[in-house]
Amino acid sequence: MSESVYESIVEHSNDGIFLAQDGEITYANQRLCELTGYNPDELDGMAKLDIVAPDDRELVKGYHFARMSGDPAPNQYEVALQTVDNELVPVELSVSRVHYKGEPAAVSVCRDITDRQQYQRRLEEQRDNLELLNQVVRHDIRNDLQIVVAYSEMLTGSVDADAEAYLQSIRESARNAVDLTATARDLADVMLQQHERGTIELARPLEQQIESIRTAHAAAVINVEGSIPSVTVYGNEMLDAVFRNLLQNAIQHNDTEIPEITVSVDHGDDTVRVAVADNGPGVPESQREEIFGKGEKGLESDGSGIGLYLVYTLVDSYSGSVWVEDNDPEGAVFVVELPIAEADEA
Repeated sequence: MSESVYESIVEHSNDGIFLAQDGEITYANQRLCELTGYNPDELDGMAKLDIVAPDDRELVKGYHFARMSGDPAPNQYEVALQTVDNELVPVELSVSRVHYKGEPAAVSVCRDITDRQQYQRRLEEQRDNLELLNQVVRHDIRNDLQIVVAYSEMLTGSVDADAEAYLQSIRESARNAVDLTATARDLADVMLQQHERGTIELARPLEQQIESIRTAHAAAVINVEGSIPSVTVYGNEMLDAVFRNLLQNAIQHNDTEIPEITVSVDHGDDTVRVAVADNGPGVPESQREEIFGKGEKGLESDGSGIGLYLVYTLVDSYSGSVWVEDNDPEGAVFVVELPIAEADEA
């Protein structure tokens, strides 16, 4: 490749590029002029530290001397350039040692990361807002809903038959809302990445959630087919949210007088499958993929749609799979397949 081609590439680069030797700039491309506000003649012969923000000069100087001496120094790091108007421009600095006219020199590539840092700040603000919302959901809203449930239960038998039906609707809606706050809390935790994948015994969270749902939904029948094997899978403490939401979904989306749920576990060589079967209306084949999407309610129910989205998100983070099948003779079967942990990780 000819020298003119190299020169064209450098001059038309979106990154500022300069060559420095003995601490002075001997070449700067047009983009560096745009970043700093200096013209080429002003940059030629200027001390390279003069275009570096004062707070970063010692860092750049130390790395430069280490690099020129052959000692270890990072090839890429973030600093700020100082413009002719004393404004600061954050850049990602990539530096390479070269030889120029027989003497050691350094080529520096300056990538403007202003947009990246602004985006990171927005993400941090959103994270802070999400944490605040998570705290409100965890405490204020959930506590108020539990008070509604408690008082509605105290009123049972104290109102006439017509009012009792309304009271029952209030109680059920409040309980569903309490369940929703738990799901929203879990989803917020996942979005905040507060839980890393590890290993966990399958039986504990599955058995706990079966008993918890049995207590909360006394009218439903929940059976366990066979035994739950003692097996360690990849997951974390959020695995209970997977089973809780699948069991709640099987009840809340059920249009029969008595919801019947059957839980079974199939232990394979490398994976274990947990199936939650119900006697509800089933899931049309056209909805079986989109039902796990964020905000999908499916089946025209009153649910929020985030429960199955949370299930999918968690199972996917465990390198597992989740899908829905037809139940025989009616209803749906939600299947979660989880990888079994290696023996040295269990």
